[in-house]
Amino acid sequence: MKQGSIVANHNSKISIIVPVYNVEHELSRCVDSILNQSYTNIEVILVDDGSTDRCPSICDAFVMKDRRVRVIHKPNGGLSSARNAGLREASGEWILYVDSDDYILNDSCERLIAVGSKYDCDIVSADAIREFNGGREYMVHGSLADGKCYPSRDFIIKTVKPCEWYAPAWLNLYKRSFLIENNLFFVEGLLHEDMEMQPRVFLAAKTVAYCAYPFYRYVDRASSIMNASKVDERVTAMEWIYSNWKSKFEAIEDGELARALNGHLAKCYLHSCCEFGHVLTVAGITNVYLLNSSLNAKEFIKAIFFAIVPSIYIKVGGN
Repeated sequence: MKQGSIVANHNSKISIIVPVYNVEHELSRCVDSILNQSYTNIEVILVDDGSTDRCPSICDAFVMKDRRVRVIHKPNGGLSSARNAGLREASGEWILYVDSDDYILNDSCERLIAVGSKYDCDIVSADAIREFNGGREYMVHGSLADGKCYPSRDFIIKTVKPCEWYAPAWLNLYKRSFLIENNLFFVEGLLHEDMEMQPRVFLAAKTVAYCAYPFYRYVDRASSIMNASKVDERVTAMEWIYSNWKSKFEAIEDGELARALNGHLAKCYLHSCCEFGHVLTVAGITNVYLLNSSLNAKEFIKAIFFAIVPSIYIKVGGN
């Protein structure tokens, strides 16, 4: 292992929660990657969220194949509902979320738990690779030191500035007691649930350790739920999320942390306007706010461009 003297503590169980919905062609790849982990003290909770294809029977077959697998069959309630159901049933000291159309490398749990056990931190954050149409894109934390543990506010500040504070819940290993004690369940019935959760979970944490290893393979499918979602529903979700972020960040007394978070919000807001093709309506996010909150000179120039001619800014995608 890259961490040298850090050795995984096999006494700690990892509960791996896999929400499952109509992914019969991808599910076996995902579950096999989990069951083949070099770290064996795991439980795999497959949450069949009302699938209408062969997924229910595939899940049941995995239960017969490996005693570490459990299945929850439930009516369809969405990704957040499935993850929450898995968290409520989990018995491990640590929680890892893996989406059913993705997969992880065979030594992922061993590497993550080694760092988590060393520091007894709330969160272990790592890296990933996004796979799409034969290409790949790295999601890494180049601003952090491998195997180091940070106060959560330092982690946020260090990763926000270089745009390395990533939203996906599957990028982190979480201490289960931390999630339960802070009521860190996903908002159900909301698209972009990971975006909503991101500041809530990191602001609740005391410490975050970093494992510089791209353990997760995010397979970006054109037919996925998010890619197929209606734009109007996604816009409504993001306007609600950004409004929630704005209120939360206003209450932060740590000036440096508040500046970083508002800069992150400004950057994400401008990105969403381009993504959805029109100006989002969020109370408190004005041209003055965007200019004052810019993370750097590049973001400041974007904010000026957006303030002067928003329609053209959006048309050219902010470039």
